[in-house]
Amino acid sequence: MWTFRTSISFAVMAFVVALTTLLIAIQALALRWATQDAASAYMDATSTKAFGRLQTEMTAIASLVKVLATSSSVADSNERTETGPAIPLFKAALQQLPQTDSIYAGFENGAWLQVRRINELNDEQLGKLRAPRGANVAINLIRPSPSNELPMRRIFEDEQGNEIGQLDLWKYGYDPRKRPWYRETMKADRSVVSSPYLAFSVGAPVITVSAPLRGKVPGVLAADLKLDAFSDFVQAQRPGEHGIVLIFDSTGSLIAHPDFSQFVVDAMTHPSRPQLPNIREINSGVVPAVLRKSEGRDHYDGSIRDDQGRDYLFRVAKFTLGDQYNANIMLLAAQEDFAQDIRRLQFKGLILAIVAGAAFIPVVWVFGSGMSRSLKAITSEAIKLQRLAEPAPAPVISRIREIHELGSAMKLAQRAIWSFAHFVPKELVQRVVDNSISTELGGVREEITVVFTDVRDFTTIAESAEPDSLMHQTSRYFSVLTEAFLAEDGTIDKFIGDAVMVFWNAPNPQPDHVERACRAVLAARSACEKLNSQFESEGQKPFFTRFGIHVGEAIVGNLGSTERMNYTALGNTVNLAARLEGLNKQFGTVILVSEGVYLRAQHCFHFRAFESVIAKGMTKETRVFELVEAST
Repeated sequence: MWTFRTSISFAVMAFVVALTTLLIAIQALALRWATQDAASAYMDATSTKAFGRLQTEMTAIASLVKVLATSSSVADSNERTETGPAIPLFKAALQQLPQTDSIYAGFENGAWLQVRRINELNDEQLGKLRAPRGANVAINLIRPSPSNELPMRRIFEDEQGNEIGQLDLWKYGYDPRKRPWYRETMKADRSVVSSPYLAFSVGAPVITVSAPLRGKVPGVLAADLKLDAFSDFVQAQRPGEHGIVLIFDSTGSLIAHPDFSQFVVDAMTHPSRPQLPNIREINSGVVPAVLRKSEGRDHYDGSIRDDQGRDYLFRVAKFTLGDQYNANIMLLAAQEDFAQDIRRLQFKGLILAIVAGAAFIPVVWVFGSGMSRSLKAITSEAIKLQRLAEPAPAPVISRIREIHELGSAMKLAQRAIWSFAHFVPKELVQRVVDNSISTELGGVREEITVVFTDVRDFTTIAESAEPDSLMHQTSRYFSVLTEAFLAEDGTIDKFIGDAVMVFWNAPNPQPDHVERACRAVLAARSACEKLNSQFESEGQKPFFTRFGIHVGEAIVGNLGSTERMNYTALGNTVNLAARLEGLNKQFGTVILVSEGVYLRAQHCFHFRAFESVIAKGMTKETRVFELVEAST
């Protein structure tokens, strides 16, 4: 029978040889998988950034257009003047939305008012407008004449709002009533988003967001989103050096393309009329082939090889902007852009494994028995670490310095993680330890149930209490709340002064998360009542707690910086839960829940209904209910 030292030495040598052979055998397959994962992750990031940027800009412009369309300065008269109140309103709006090229309104009698930011236009575009040097804003004004002619006056202003030039264009030839943005909006009688096109006066690529005027006179208000800067932003996010990103709407009109600026130049020199190309007009490269493969699908992933033998991974995905506007993104990532670094890391890892194994063999032979005992002890401590158990009083020791340091490091890690679990939810710590939760910044959209608590008149209590006494009393109060929430496996997000934020269904899924939250709040209310009795018997002021509960989708993940982050939830769901807690003061209640919570938990709990209210900071009405007790 072999000794331990002999057995472990041969075992290590056999392991090193087998590992080396295995790594070489699966290198090609592992490289392919790693390349695909890296490219896919990069494409995910690119899609998120591009979608987020475009959606944010479109939403902001759409909101602005809807607000301006109801303004009396615009919608109550079709008599436009150089000093009308709509001009400063449009200029202020342009200052707030730098992505907007211009804001304008057209009326049924042919009148038209446009305010355009021109300080970012190129020399050719400024030349088309005949703008003087130093011009910051161009105001275009069409006032119909008695003979139904549509002369236009163009006024130029500097950055301070001073007029520095004026043009009268008697036969400019622009009738807003004949423009697609006007006709389609009046026909639909709702907000409309156009396909990309070249602006009439300067030839800049834009998307128009328009809405019918809601006032005394019929007409349309519109704003243009510039696409040239957006396309540049999208290309800067492309997946890899040879990556390609295209964005196009449901009709195939291009929103972003690597050669977008050249398309604009070509369109302006078109012999018949300037027009941006459609993606279906692109007949070279891999784009047409990818388009054919993904035809009719909302999401499609695959791989393709171009004429030069370069392999690409591609993705085509559909997304929605607003209520009626759909667009698609096509991403192509060259595998060679992601394979080089991975191949180099794999080779280094293989060399390090061989060297470490060879260096380890003589240590095993000489100190096998002692090392075995130490490693078994460290393994036992590692199991404790996984369970977040309290560490042993003393670290594992060994005459081998590396193992001794490993034992000390394990002891330190145990102590750090065990202590860390007192500041962060234990479930979250366990998932960070086993790497099932990412430590990268970012989050995902999930449905959660959020609870907010607050102490009534805490500021008044704090002003009259001694700091040490208040700290001790608050700690006792938080302890009973924490116990109630943890009993239902809630994730305690944070303590905010005297308030607590808790949520369920993250990081672990909980199908009954709404019921858990309701049970936890009822238990917390009961525990607080008992604690208040103790406070009063000790001569301290009681803590009367109010609760708000809401269920909905939120972004759950890591928020902060690369140096310090917090696992938390963001979104309107969180905000509404906080507002529900505050509404307790208005209704004289203790626990208020949203209609969503009521509908999900009415079979388990008794509720009392109140009228619908608009919570502070919200725009939609919310029907609220008081959580009374659990059903018997």
